[in-house]
Amino acid sequence: MATESGSPGNITLPALLRVLASPAVTLRSHAIPPALSLTSPALHDPHAPMEAIPGAILLGLGLHPAEPLTTSIVREAAAAGFAALVIKQYAQELGHVIAAADRSGIALLVVDDDIGWRQLDTLLDSALKASAEAGSTLSTLGVGDLFALANAIAAMVGGATAIENLQEQVLAYSTLAHQPIDEDRRQGILGRQVPYLPENAGQYAAVFRSRGVVRIEGVGSALDRLAIAVRAGREPLGSIWVVDQDGDLDAGAEQALERAAELAALHMLRARSAYDLARQQRAEFLRNLMEGGEDATLIAEQLGLRNSGPFMVIAVQPDMGQATEMTLGRLVDLVATECEVHRRGAQCVLMGTTIYALFSEVDPSSFRPIESLARRITERSRVSLAVELRIAAGPAAASASEIARARHQADLVLLMLGSNPATGTYASASEVRSKLALLDLAAHVRTTPNLMSAAAESITACDARTGSEYAKTLRTYLDCSRDSARTAAELSLHQNTLRYRLKRVGDLFDVDLDQPEDTLLLWLSLHLLELN
Repeated sequence: MATESGSPGNITLPALLRVLASPAVTLRSHAIPPALSLTSPALHDPHAPMEAIPGAILLGLGLHPAEPLTTSIVREAAAAGFAALVIKQYAQELGHVIAAADRSGIALLVVDDDIGWRQLDTLLDSALKASAEAGSTLSTLGVGDLFALANAIAAMVGGATAIENLQEQVLAYSTLAHQPIDEDRRQGILGRQVPYLPENAGQYAAVFRSRGVVRIEGVGSALDRLAIAVRAGREPLGSIWVVDQDGDLDAGAEQALERAAELAALHMLRARSAYDLARQQRAEFLRNLMEGGEDATLIAEQLGLRNSGPFMVIAVQPDMGQATEMTLGRLVDLVATECEVHRRGAQCVLMGTTIYALFSEVDPSSFRPIESLARRITERSRVSLAVELRIAAGPAAASASEIARARHQADLVLLMLGSNPATGTYASASEVRSKLALLDLAAHVRTTPNLMSAAAESITACDARTGSEYAKTLRTYLDCSRDSARTAAELSLHQNTLRYRLKRVGDLFDVDLDQPEDTLLLWLSLHLLELN
């Protein structure tokens, strides 16, 4: 099988660069090998002998242009038969590396510093695999033309086709005449979103568990389908669904769909790579804005938010016992999609295991729309990802410089939701303002020990040592304004038992509840120790 201007099983470097169509990868040397092998890229290992792979691409992990080792690896890779070496520039001059590549007859490719090596490996591998299909009907499709790809799949496989991303959004669909569709597909096309159905979660789980084609039986009036996950290496990108009206699409149709999935991966990767760099840059700006600093106003301007206050931050925390790395990535996309639908221009970023969404030009007087959004995100996550969430809204931030404080307050609300499941899965800073004030005070008390009641510390230490409940009893008694009946009912105690405990507290810890100042400090300290 011959590829563009190449021999069977090979592709020329210019042709590969056209397939990639990514500004993130550029040819910097003058040496251009006659052909590249269609084998997967190799990884540079500084601690192992270099394996000879004629015509292959070598990814120069760990190579720095300023180090003499890099030019040595250039010569060594050429001697081993590699056709191209990929490095990162790291803001260094490349003249000496380019000269070494030209002398050695190996192509030097430079990838943007922001592109991860795993992402690049996946992109190149998909491009090479897709090029191996150059003799198929699909190879003539235009770059990134997912609608043309959907039509080609529909013609090859024999059924109406839809291509979806991980958020179950319809990216493209076939338009061939005389191919029947059902109401589910019609609604998906109209809204460009797969309609929510109870059976969706199980069907998508089956598709993404499988490495090949899955046959999906229609539920109710829905027609049967063939479905396959679209992957770049192990990374899921989306899925392809083909209507199987009479259930007679055979093994040949399944094989054609498997080949189509490989090419769809390349199309989807290339469509993604065009904006990935900008998205990564915006994510870094947003992280810096959330963390605060003197440059907040400048960063907000870079994000187009200079005069867009008031702002609001919501924080979304998944149950990490349920969320894998893959589901965390899908959850980020789900939150981003729902937030963008809620308010155009919403921006999301993942920091650690928490997803933050920033809204601009909000009405600080009402949190009801945010609460509705939180419920929708929680339900979508539970149904489509089987992951439970906690969601917190920070206070309104009047300016960009206050966004970091709003994010910190949202984190504290998340902390309270996590420590007391009975409070539910959503809360706003305005609803728990008093508890937030106590948390801030607790942080201050940790650095100023004389603000803490010594009696409260002694009581808490005794409870931890003996299993008694003096602190809880006394705290509840004071919370109930020293009403014995209310306190006994709250603690499910007899009033005589309550009186005995209170007397023991006075005897053991020299507590006099008739001293207002001591009692105030004791009550506050007991609450702060509980928060800690």
